[in-house]
Amino acid sequence: MRMMLPVALLIFAAAALGAQTTDNLLDRLRGAQLPAEQREDLVRAFTAKDYDRVEAILGRQAPSPELRALTGAIEFVHGRMAQAVEAFRLSDAQAPLDERDRFTFAMALIELGGAKDARAQLTTLHDAHPGRPLYLYWLARIDYEERLYQEAVEKLRAVIKLDPESSRAYDNLGLALDMLGQPDDALQAFAKAVELNRKLPQPSGWPPHNLGALLLRMQKLDQAETALRESLRYDPQLTMAHYHLARVLDANGHDEEAIAEYKAAVSHEPVVTEALYSLGLVYRRHDRTADADAAFAEYKRRKAQSP
Repeated sequence: MRMMLPVALLIFAAAALGAQTTDNLLDRLRGAQLPAEQREDLVRAFTAKDYDRVEAILGRQAPSPELRALTGAIEFVHGRMAQAVEAFRLSDAQAPLDERDRFTFAMALIELGGAKDARAQLTTLHDAHPGRPLYLYWLARIDYEERLYQEAVEKLRAVIKLDPESSRAYDNLGLALDMLGQPDDALQAFAKAVELNRKLPQPSGWPPHNLGALLLRMQKLDQAETALRESLRYDPQLTMAHYHLARVLDANGHDEEAIAEYKAAVSHEPVVTEALYSLGLVYRRHDRTADADAAFAEYKRRKAQSP
């Protein structure tokens, strides 16, 4: 199963090691084993975010392991994962990648759906640095995407022992426990994730969303609404939070508010289909036949186009 993640999240993950921040890459460019004029040209191009020029300059150089790894890092920040993977592979074949580049290599492999290869890179890193929770966390993410839920739970619990303040670890633990059919344990994990998430400088919308979605399934509607509204305070664009909040409002008979949230879900993420069907049902309850027909027709059109 392919673990598709936003490139921004992967870059954030890589930056957790200080691997691919702008300052770090600038330092690497300034220290590259190249003539001074070419180094200055590289720095100017990178500062201007002219990544194509950076890659063109690096591509004209002798293929040393250092420059190939640097090219991989630049390609990664550029969002060109296939090129990043190729550059890292070539560099690693010449000389072992350092810790930061190997982790970035793993993140690029994940984006390309190469879970097996990513697992190998992360396992190498975890074996070398067993005290770092980051590598074990991503190994657990791969377990989850491959439906190895018990293995994911075991790894995430180990991550929490290493980093008891990790809201992401608790959040993913809740997801894995839920998939194992342990909703009460999942609820506790999500609640802890939400608590820790609130302490972050920039809280994520996902922990309260995941808590709210589970509470909705458990028919604890008032608590679900509170959690989902918290999620949307952190991330007003989070489609699934709009959708699940709409379902809560729909179940509580707040139809006009539900309509607004269903519409928000569709507008923020055009591929959402279930929100359209639910929207049609609300319209039908209010004898808004034309609106209901339009919602159902759009639902059918998008459903037919979905893989």
